[in-house]
Amino acid sequence: MVIRGSDRRLAIGAYRVAVGMIAQRDLIVADLAKAALDHPTPITVRALLTAGAGKPWLPLLLEALAQVGVAGAEDVLGEQE
Repeated sequence: MVIRGSDRRLAIGAYRVAVGMIAQRDLIVADLAKAALDHPTPITVRALLTAGAGKPWLPLLLEALAQVGVAGAEDVLGEQE
């Protein structure tokens, strides 16, 4: 299973915009956001999610991550053994 190019581009764009805005607007978590941009791994993304508790930008991040999940849904959820 392969992620369609259009789904991948949408997910990447949403993620980069959201995390980039967080890095610029919340100096307290700017380093976490930059790490999540430079190296989007489960560790860096989870750290940013944790830091987002109670922050006004958390819904923006969740929406971007939802796009990532939708793009990869078939790879992650399809054909489970």
